[in-house]
Amino acid sequence: MLLLLFETGSGRFALDSSELVEIIPLIKLKKIPSSPGYIAGVINYHSEAVPILDLCALTKGTPCREVYSTRIILVHYPLTDGKEKLVGLIAEKVTDVVRSDQSDKQSSGVFIDEALNTHILQPGSEEMVQWFDIAQMIPRETMQNLLHL
Repeated sequence: MLLLLFETGSGRFALDSSELVEIIPLIKLKKIPSSPGYIAGVINYHSEAVPILDLCALTKGTPCREVYSTRIILVHYPLTDGKEKLVGLIAEKVTDVVRSDQSDKQSSGVFIDEALNTHILQPGSEEMVQWFDIAQMIPRETMQNLLHL
């Protein structure tokens, strides 16, 4: 399995690359008045209005830093009616892609795969990489509000 690694300020996450639509640079967003702080704005992506959520603001309350490795990860959010909504996720350190031997998520949702750890960390350090499940990480109420975009 090929995994995209990124950070949100509350830790390192792994996203199955099969869930990716595209990774784009951090671009200027159209702000949405009166929206929660973790809704960074909207972009026009191939004539579709795509809401962009800031994962750092969602998980730790402060926006992602605007640095070279900060990117917008475009993914499909699964809706309850079986359809999907294209959304963008701003994350930091979107620079690593690794291959993992794990074919399934562990029940804890945490990877303790040596391939992940040796690729990212210095010898002797320990870090857990959490599986990023978009349906669990992004509140359903948030998505319901964004469907009208």
